[in-house]
Formats: sequence, C-alpha cells, structure tokens
Amino acid sequence: MSFKVYEQGQEPVKFVPGDFILVSTTGFLARCIRFGQFFRYHGEMRSYAHWNHTAMIIDTDGTIVEAAGRGVRVRNISEYKENEYYLVNTRLNKQSREQTVAAAKSFVKDKYSFLTILSIAIQLVTGIELQISLGNTVICSGLVSQALWAGGIVFKNNPYLQMPADLAACFEVVCSTHS
Repeated sequence: MSFKVYEQGQEPVKFVPGDFILVSTTGFLARCIRFGQFFRYHGEMRSYAHWNHTAMIIDTDGTIVEAAGRGVRVRNISEYKENEYYLVNTRLNKQSREQTVAAAKSFVKDKYSFLTILSIAIQLVTGIELQISLGNTVICSGLVSQALWAGGIVFKNNPYLQMPADLAACFEVVCSTHS
C-alpha cells in the first residue's frame, strides 16, 4: 500500500519530503470540486472522487506547499489535524524527491487559478479538454501534479488539469469509506 490514513486528531511523527496528502475539506468550492469529480468518475473509479484538496510535503516536520483560494502558500500539515487525511508515499528516490520539493516551492506566491477550475468544469460537461489560465496561477492538484512531474512521475493526462481524484487514481489511493 502506498498510502496511510490519519484519522482526525492523528498525525505522523515524521514526514518524507516529496510525499503528498489528500484531504476532504468543507466549504462551497470543496463541495463543487467533489461534485465535479463524482460527475466525472463512475463505477469503481467513484471511490477516487472523495477528496477535494491536496498539498505537497516539503520537509520532515510536515511543512506543506498548497494552492488554496488565497493563493499558493507554505503552511504546516497540522492545519489539517482536525480532518482525516491520506498521506501518499510517492516512492521517489532522493534526487527525484529533491526535484519535486524544489518544483513545489517554485509555486509559492502564485495565485489560485479559478480559470483552471472553469476549464475543468467545461471538460466535465462537454468532454473537451480546454486549458484556460493566467500565468503564475495554479490549483492544488495541478501544483502537486506538476511538482511530481518535475520529479519524474508521468501522468496520463495534462498535469496542469489534474484533479485530486486523478492523483488518487494514479497512486491507487482508495477511500476507506468506499472500499
């Protein structure tokens, strides 16, 4: 298994830079993202649509880089201690982890890409892959996917347009409530 579930109030003692978390949060945008993923994924793939947010671990203390409504920022995973989250082991070698972390850090201070969310919504409804974005903007799963791509992970779809469910599917992370 390449992931571990941390229940509300639990967290690991040590983190591995280059790994990432998948989390289900609350709020309007969170519900919209989950709805879009449930719209996209059917059958066995449905279990991947549970999460609406992801963030990249950048050090052993649980520092993360994440893209959220206020932009890309550095925080600590303890912000999610009151949420269940899945810690995904990317199984990258040392050099690839360093490249992944450097790529994640390069997004800090970029803005959140609401246009990318619109692009994904258009794709979900029409099936047409359309990328609408402004420079220096990114969504959470796009940040993690592009950082992993810099570390050598190859994705089937455009890393910029990945959704949290796409990352979960790529790493075969199945929600425990859906297994």
